[in-house]
Amino acid sequence: MTLLLDTSLWIDFTRSRSPLALKQFIAPFVLDPQAHLAEPVRFELLRSARPEEARLLAAQFTTLPCLATPPDLWQQAIALGQACRQSGRTVFSLDLLVAAVAIHHGAVLVSFDADFDAIAAVSDLRLQRLQRPA
Repeated sequence: MTLLLDTSLWIDFTRSRSPLALKQFIAPFVLDPQAHLAEPVRFELLRSARPEEARLLAAQFTTLPCLATPPDLWQQAIALGQACRQSGRTVFSLDLLVAAVAIHHGAVLVSFDADFDAIAAVSDLRLQRLQRPA
């Protein structure tokens, strides 16, 4: 089963101020042989990373395969966004792009982000939404 790790896991896993218990909770997902990246996740993480953070993330990312971006990514994301809007929810554009990659590859999207619940409710998104440990 292919896993796509969302930005929310990476932020909590790499942030220096994240509690150790949270990092330990996330570690099995990062270390899972089925864990993958997607270009929208890489973009979201690296676009505002400080140089040292970017270096560490880039090194970690070399250990994971990246799911190919589907050629119709933008159209898939538009359709997902419209379906969410018709159900009364508006979700972030990057979340739509990440979800479109996951759906295209039949991957399970692993995330803390509640916006993916809305996408999963109107699509074939396979979601494993996590709750941060107390």
